[in-house]
Amino acid sequence: MNDGSISSNYDFEIEELEFSFSLFSEEERLGEFIEGFRVQRIKDFEALGYKNSWIRYLNREADREVTQMESEEGPLCFQLHKMKTLVFAASLHFYDEVYEQLTLPEDFISYFSKNQELFCFHSFLAKTYNLNCSLPFCS
Repeated sequence: MNDGSISSNYDFEIEELEFSFSLFSEEERLGEFIEGFRVQRIKDFEALGYKNSWIRYLNREADREVTQMESEEGPLCFQLHKMKTLVFAASLHFYDEVYEQLTLPEDFISYFSKNQELFCFHSFLAKTYNLNCSLPFCS
């Protein structure tokens, strides 16, 4: 909790697939957090986990970062918006819109494998032109 605001974060890895995942919500007022996570008792805070964060992601109240563990680049951020998924990475100066909702680990891994060449190209451009990005994405 920071200045009366609170956020959540849930991290996990799928080592055999070499991916790490992070579900997180932005800082919000304590009352909004309690309502969003349906917290009724102090014990409910201790019980918050993946399921709670995933539901908030589906309700567009949380974001997800996915990192390919062997990659030198930072994570890709995924955010549901209406009937599509926004994908961005400040370190690569990368932005994409996927006209489907990516929600399960398999969806994100499939997105990585389908777009690997595109990430390499954006990484090459960022390094070649020494691009420094000040966008707030995934910072």
